This record gives sequence, C-alpha cells and structure tokens, in this order.
Amino acid sequence: MEKRGYPRGQTTASRFKALFSHLEREKGRAAAETWLKVARIRPEEIEEETRLFPLVALCRALDAFVAELSVEAIEAAGEGFVAKDNLGLWSRLLRGAQSPEAAFLRLDGTESEYGRTTAWETLASAPGSWRGRVRVAHDPSFEKNGHLAKLREAELSTVPCLFGFPRAKVVATTADLTKQEYTVTWELPPATARTAIVSAVAGAAVGASALLVSPLYGAAGSVLAATFAGIAGHLYAKDKAVAVERRAQALRVNALERSLVLKELREAGSAGDLVGTVVAGQYRLGKSMGSGATGVIYEAVRLADDFPVAIKLLRAAAAHDTVASDRLRRESEALGLAWHPNVVELLDHGHLPDGSAYLVMELLRGQSLAQRLVERGGRLPPDELLTLAIPLTEALSAVHAAGVIHRDLKPDNLFVVRGDDGQEVVKILDFGIARVEWEEMRITHLGAPMGTPGYMAPEQEAGGEVDARADLYALGATFYECLVGDPPNADATGQLFVVPLDRDDGAHTAGEAGGAGTGSGVHKSASPVPPRWRALVERCLARSRDDRYPDARALARDLRALRDEPISSSSLP
Repeated sequence: MEKRGYPRGQTTASRFKALFSHLEREKGRAAAETWLKVARIRPEEIEEETRLFPLVALCRALDAFVAELSVEAIEAAGEGFVAKDNLGLWSRLLRGAQSPEAAFLRLDGTESEYGRTTAWETLASAPGSWRGRVRVAHDPSFEKNGHLAKLREAELSTVPCLFGFPRAKVVATTADLTKQEYTVTWELPPATARTAIVSAVAGAAVGASALLVSPLYGAAGSVLAATFAGIAGHLYAKDKAVAVERRAQALRVNALERSLVLKELREAGSAGDLVGTVVAGQYRLGKSMGSGATGVIYEAVRLADDFPVAIKLLRAAAAHDTVASDRLRRESEALGLAWHPNVVELLDHGHLPDGSAYLVMELLRGQSLAQRLVERGGRLPPDELLTLAIPLTEALSAVHAAGVIHRDLKPDNLFVVRGDDGQEVVKILDFGIARVEWEEMRITHLGAPMGTPGYMAPEQEAGGEVDARADLYALGATFYECLVGDPPNADATGQLFVVPLDRDDGAHTAGEAGGAGTGSGVHKSASPVPPRWRALVERCLARSRDDRYPDARALARDLRALRDEPISSSSLP
C-alpha cells in the first residue's frame, strides 16, 4: 500500500486551462501542448474546467511554465480565469453573491469537496478590500518555491472581475508553508451623490476665482459652474456604475451558458467509452478487465506517478442504486480493515462528483483459481493445493480478526499471481457482500441468502445469521472442488452433503457430490484423496457449525501439519 504522510491534494482543470491559454498566446499551440505533457494531461481533458487532477501534476506544470516563461507570467496568465470558456468553476461562487466581498466569503466553496486539502478563512472584509488566510494540508514541499502561492494570487485578483471591476491588487504574507495570508484590494466606482457634490464644490471654486476678475459676472458664473460640474460629476459616476453593472451582467450570462455547456459535456462523457478518461482526478482508465451487473473493473494508471492500479466503478445506471453503492462501500470498509499480503490491497476509495462510488486496488496479473482448475482439468494435486491453502487460511484468520466475514469465498474470488521473488501468491478478492461485525446489516436481509450456491454453509443458505465458520465451510468446499473436480452439490431438498471422498466407483449419480450435474451423462470420478485431506475437508464441511473448525487458526495448524508430512501428487491418476 502506498505510504504517505499527507493527504493527496487535488486541483481543477481551470488552473491548467488558464496557464495553457497564456502559453499558447506567447509560444504557440505546439509549445503549450508539449508543456501540458509534463503533467501527463491531454489538451482535450482540460476542456471541462471543473474536472479534477492531482495537485502534484499542477506543481510539475507550474515549474515547467516558469522555466518556459517566468514567475511574472503566472500573474499575466490570471486573465484566463475569467475567460468565457473557463467560467464553470465560478458558478457556485457567483450563486447568491452580489459583490466581491460576498464572493470572497464563499471562496471555500469553489474548491472541490473530493480530496480537498486547502481551507480558506476570511479575516476582514469591507467594500473594496478583503483579507483572508488559506491553510494547506497537503505536502508542504509543494509550497516551497512559491509557485502555487503566485497562482493563488493570480486567481484571487480576478474575483472582482466577476462583478465588473478591474483586476485587484493582491499582497501575500506567508507565515509558514502551511499558512498563508492574502490582502486583496480593488478599485470601486465613484459614488454618484458624492461625485456630484465634489464636482459642484470644484465648480464653485472655479466660479469664486472668477469673482476676483469680474464681481458682476463672477457670482452667476460660480453658480453655473457649480451646477454644471455637479451634473457632469453625477453623470460620470452613473456612467461608471452602469459600465460595471453591464460587465458583471454579461459575465453572469456567460457563466450560465458555460454551465450548460459543461452539463452537456458531462452527459456526453458518461454515455460514451470511459477508456482513456481521468476519473477521481487521479486515475486514467485503461482497458476493461471485467464487468458485472452493476460495475466495471478497469486497468488504470495513477497520474501522480504512473503507478498501475485496478479501479472498480459503478455503472451509470447503478450509481445511485442503494444496494450496489452499499456493496462497494462495504467492500472498501472490509478491505481497509482486513489488510494481509494474501488479501487484495486497497489503495484508494471515494465518490465521484456525480455521487457514485469507486474503489482502487492493486493491479493483479495472473489467473483466478477457477481458471486454473479449468486449465488443469478440474483438479489440483494435493501438494499444489497445499501451497495455496496455507496462506489462504492465514489470510482468512487475519480477515476474521479484523471483524470481517467474507461470505463469498470460492475459486472465482481467489486469484493466483507471481510474486516479485518468482513464487506464486494467492489473494482473496471481492468483499462486496462481506459482513463487518460492527456495521449495520442494511444489505443482509433482502429475502434471499447472500453468497454462491455450492459454497454456502447450510445456515447461510437458509438465510440465517452467519459467523466466521461459514467462511471455513466455503474454504472447505473450495478445497473439495480442487481435490475432486466439482464443488459439493445439493440434493433435491437443497441441503448440502458430502459423498465420502475415498469413494472410487468411477461415477456418481446425478445430485451426488462429485457428480457433473450437467446432463451430459459424463460423471467425474471421486479420485482417491489422502486420508488427512479427507478428514480436514469433511470437518470444514460439517453441517453443524459447532462440528467445524472453531476458527481459521485451527484449520491453518492442520494444514501446516500436512505440509510437514509432504503428500505426493503421485496418489492422483
């Protein structure tokens, strides 16, 4: 699992978009596209300015931007934050705010709630000025060269522009790398009444000076000058205010139009092929690895470091399905609790902006135990099974110790990979219906047993409460299948039973354990199985859970005893 001392920060495409536009103007399109590759981002991916990307990618891009132009160019690029095609980020801030001061008070809302590592705080606010503080929780080393702070200054300076005012002046004060203060001041239009009075006074002063030259006409001139100056001042101030309001109104219309365009882009993206897109601001999806009724698993790479991962996403139709979302949430909780080298590793989990859940796991390359059984004709030699059974049982012991019951152990959910040392490693997958002991049981009581027929303990198949011994039953059923060639089947009443494993009469009747049950007329033989394996499996598959192993540790001890007395695969035909 990735170890990090700080939460992973995220940023929006709007920052890349502003920098990209400026670099394109200064250096041309080709240079801008080459620059964007530093962040491992494609030009088409920044079209939707609200899309999330890793903060570390922005840091790399800023460093390259400064190297290509200068630190001062960051401020110049700030104009791009209020460009017509980059207004989507401001829609939440503009909603309900009628002035820059009110907008600054809502500044924290412009940051994404998903993976946010910055928090804004207002210290003082008045017409024409604002002072605030930002606290960062991400890695402070990102702030060392000051490039992120410069970009924040550029972005803050454009907030008054949203209300028709000129760009503001921003002064930054850094207490430390995790706490920075910004003072923002902007020019206000002259107040109409005040400007008229000032102009009238000025006009009167001109008239008074005329008295010195001509007392006869000076008094009348003074009155006229004051009147005309007052009217001119009033009209000037009114014209300025109207111009500010006109600019603000035009920008709000543009922001509304842009929000509609973004909505169309998101809807088009959700309906199309997700391969190649970036999700959760961190992962670029590769090919699909498999799918089910509610979700799809993709290969992906983490943009921050190109690390390969597997990511499970709910289908759009299931994104708001309570049961489907709950299963994915339950899987993330169970995996987070049940860490073990033989359990698939959870790397990240969370929710996308549309509310659907995602799960990021280590990328496993190999085959499921079910696939291996198919390749081997349905069976494994006892000594090969033993090399997989011991770590599986030890992993199950750790899972149970964490208060998690898997409830769906079977060959399809056991995956065999090649470790770094060349040895095979088996991993437990798919905790989608796992029970977490301290959790509420929202998905449990749905009127049907949870699990896979043939691997469910009798009490589980009957829809009753289960404990860790139900997993031991499923593991025993898996061992049985590996040794005999078929999982334990059910009789006509749906009750599971086991045909003695040492039976070797060449065939089973339909419905007997070991029978193919396919209607093909071909039945597999229950080949001789070493007596100690037989006793172990039969104890796992006891109908009463009180007759099974008390816990996975006891089963592991018997398996290690088998290892100490190696069993030759020659006992199998």
